[in-house]
Amino acid sequence: MSLCLSLHADVRDTWHQPDKVMDAVGVKPGMIIGEVGAGHGYFTFHLSRRVGDSGRVYANDIASRALASLRRKAESEGITNIETIVGEIEDPLLPEGLLDMVFIVNAFHDLAKPVMLLNNLVPSLKPDAPVVIIDRDPSKFRDPAGHFLTQEEIREKIERSDFELDHIETFLPQHNIYVIRVAKPEGCGIQNRVYGVKAAVDGSGLPKASGHHGSRDQLCRLGVCRFNVHL
Repeated sequence: MSLCLSLHADVRDTWHQPDKVMDAVGVKPGMIIGEVGAGHGYFTFHLSRRVGDSGRVYANDIASRALASLRRKAESEGITNIETIVGEIEDPLLPEGLLDMVFIVNAFHDLAKPVMLLNNLVPSLKPDAPVVIIDRDPSKFRDPAGHFLTQEEIREKIERSDFELDHIETFLPQHNIYVIRVAKPEGCGIQNRVYGVKAAVDGSGLPKASGHHGSRDQLCRLGVCRFNVHL
């Protein structure tokens, strides 16, 4: 059984090349990382080793049993820098304002509400912190069932969110790496993005709005001006 698990891990390492990926996106010791859709923790433990004792990994999933398995493995190996969080379909419920980076590994194509989930990551990120999406590209392997998203489909979902594409890495044999950051606004208070449209303004030039997820000041400091506008 352990030999089978070891061989499976070796195959996954060949596909995902975790150390090369972490080097490419800048994961460093001491960072605080969020992971959406962590499952049983394949990538989580690579992140944990890289950030070290001075860092932390918040592993999210909606599957509590998978996270329980992840916790048991961490406990058995004496790993103390991983914390699990059972999230919601549209919100991973990661801690606010703490994260240097967020990973979504092999999960983006399965998200029921990907745009809403991305938007709900914003309050958790430090200024200019990237989100790293690693997902299989059906142009690199046979996908007769059409289960995975094309590069164009992933880009379209990113464009509908509060993020913009920074760059794509294509060196993995079956996956692409999409590095995205919160989109830069044209200016806080006047032309604000509201689910992809411009906010209406009142006579004072300020949006008639309430904060989406976090206060207006928090979102503006992050470079995001998204509000629920009452027309």
